[in-house]
Amino acid sequence: MKAAFAIMLKDLRLIVRDRFALVFLLLVPIVVIVVVAETQGGNGVKTILFPIVNEDQGPVASALSKVFRKYLDVREVDRQTAHRLVAIENQAAAALILPRGLSKRYLSEKPSTVELLTDPARWRELEAIKVILLLADRETASLADPLSQELITIQERNITGQRLSFSSLEQNIPGFSLMFVLLTLVFTVPLGLREEEVWGTSARLSVAPVSQAAIAGGKLAARLSVGVAQLLILLLFGHLVFGLSLGHSPAALVLVAASVVFAMACFALVVAALTRTREQIIPVGLSVVFLLAAVGGLWWPFYDQPKWMQFIGQGAMTTWAIFAIQDVILRDESAIELLPKVLFLFAYGIVSFAIGLSLFRYGSRREVS
Repeated sequence: MKAAFAIMLKDLRLIVRDRFALVFLLLVPIVVIVVVAETQGGNGVKTILFPIVNEDQGPVASALSKVFRKYLDVREVDRQTAHRLVAIENQAAAALILPRGLSKRYLSEKPSTVELLTDPARWRELEAIKVILLLADRETASLADPLSQELITIQERNITGQRLSFSSLEQNIPGFSLMFVLLTLVFTVPLGLREEEVWGTSARLSVAPVSQAAIAGGKLAARLSVGVAQLLILLLFGHLVFGLSLGHSPAALVLVAASVVFAMACFALVVAALTRTREQIIPVGLSVVFLLAAVGGLWWPFYDQPKWMQFIGQGAMTTWAIFAIQDVILRDESAIELLPKVLFLFAYGIVSFAIGLSLFRYGSRREVS
């Protein structure tokens, strides 16, 4: 009993002495809880951007805009800006076109059609907007609004793809696939390097006539190959079992997978440089993966998050990764259209590799006991 108590005290001293791991063990779960609470706590639909092209400028259009402003972040723009916000910048899930002569036709009791330009890839926001359209119908009925007399019909047009609706599987399968690939890389790259230090392999390689960049690059290339295969197999499984769309361009999907995994593998080298012992890899790795998954939109739609989290998430590699994959499978974009996001991910990886290489000295350290 005495011996067990002494061993317990010794291990507790070792745990407390590793303050770096201890901070991650306590602080990061609190941060993750805050992120989840902020995202799932209900932010209201008032934060949803809803561009309206008011070409009518009459009383009916003004009444409709007034109702929408109660629930949505309405911004009156022209057609070109509305199309850009929905189809190019992907900042809005839908835009409403109120055509010229709408009020005049309504007052003459003639039917009109308003156009709803949509990006179904942002399905959660689009569902909320459609609910608001129903609420607008009810609220304006007492004012003899055209919707209540069915003089106005809404024509929905997807301007980012061919499908008009998506399910939560299109968010969950790619998101969790990316998270597990990141989890694999963040653990296997640091652990592999640390094990080589224990075996003495790193010491032998450090004196070989090979640069550290070549050594690290070769090791990451192996993980890159495995990671790309893992991601593609997971997406293919989702396609075969759950009917997940993989887009119309296999080349675009492979290119995106390669750029995403490249950025993740190089980032894993930074994690390896920051963790001094194998014991630190577990709390640090889990913390990094959970935080990146949360703010990057892997667990839930990115636009469900508060604005301050979206701002932070713009700098996360996971955000660009899920955006790129959604552009392939939901918006049917080609490899050329995906080039900006792909180049950003490759640049992210190159910068991460340079930082990790500058911090990690291969073969120069031993395990800290």
